[in-house]
Amino acid sequence: MADTVSSSGVESGAVPSLELRSAARPGVRLGAGRYLTIVALLALVGCGAVVYGNLRLAPLLHDGATLRQVGSGLAAGQPYGNFDLNVEIRALRDAQIAALPEAPEVAVLGASHWQEGHVSLLPEHGFLNAHVHRDYWEDILGVTEMFVRHDRLPRKMIISIRDNQFTPAFERTDFLWVPTLPWYRAMAERLDLPVDPSLRLIELSQLRELLSLPLLLENLERRLTAEELPGPREARHYQGLDVLLPGGSILWSGDHQEIFTAERARAEALAFAAQKRNSPPQFDPAGVEAVDRLLGFLVERGVEVTLAHPPFNPTFWDAVAGSPYAEGLREVEALARRLADKHGLEIVGSFDPRAVGCDASMYIDAEHSNPQCLGKVLGEYARLDAARD
Repeated sequence: MADTVSSSGVESGAVPSLELRSAARPGVRLGAGRYLTIVALLALVGCGAVVYGNLRLAPLLHDGATLRQVGSGLAAGQPYGNFDLNVEIRALRDAQIAALPEAPEVAVLGASHWQEGHVSLLPEHGFLNAHVHRDYWEDILGVTEMFVRHDRLPRKMIISIRDNQFTPAFERTDFLWVPTLPWYRAMAERLDLPVDPSLRLIELSQLRELLSLPLLLENLERRLTAEELPGPREARHYQGLDVLLPGGSILWSGDHQEIFTAERARAEALAFAAQKRNSPPQFDPAGVEAVDRLLGFLVERGVEVTLAHPPFNPTFWDAVAGSPYAEGLREVEALARRLADKHGLEIVGSFDPRAVGCDASMYIDAEHSNPQCLGKVLGEYARLDAARD
């Protein structure tokens, strides 16, 4: 049959012209655009679901409202049980300090070395353990800012100076310290100190955990299989929950206590020593200047500041003897002494555990000691404080 001519003037059955094929392409592009839009929307919904799930399943890590609620509860004397200590402890401290009925007489600033430093170790003092996990020099400024902005500056402060306190920001291998940056910036402004603008890049690391699907699945499995769920608790030990105490210290769960054997502590100490031997502490001049400036700020306001060195596990201490790292510890001690001499301060504790009276049975790993060891450091402080008074 012969081809017919359509009303448009194009022969039926004829191959479309090049112009008509070109005219059809916008339709193809529109279909691809819709497809990409749908994919993007699904990705956004998926990311939103992961973020929402992480907020709900790990609220002490991500949810500001829950952190403020728990922090206020701690200030009011209400302990809180959680699956572990993986919490956003800086926001928690800020909320706790803001809700305190009055300023503590003595506050400790330091890292998780202090986590078992209970208020009972300084029974005659109004003591707050304001430690945060994995502190650096920015935390000394940041936690002090929390006290200042809420008008809760203690009359006396114990400030830890530890081994890697002054490591330059871009040389650090962890990100637990990143949430302190807003408080650090505020105190740096008070002290008229410059702030490295490139720190904004490091802050993006906080988004990773919110968007972490493996973390979501891990928290979901734990939540579904747990016999005890996080929430307000009494100040006692629980099998599956670590307890955050109102004074700032913690109680380990039964599950954790079963893990903390002498054999594990020794293995952890030796492995950490092998890692550290040839990695001496580094010193960021900006960090040294910032802490120097902060100590002057506190002394001017009448705060009695005492510096402190947290002691190491003797197994670790012996294993790093004679190494570049051990030499670096002596440099940290010398720096602390220069700061103390400049501002008229005293130093308690020692990196050397035997100088404090701590033995290997008092440790769960290379660095973290129990209340018995921490009590020796705080006992030294109490004697010094009594002599000053």
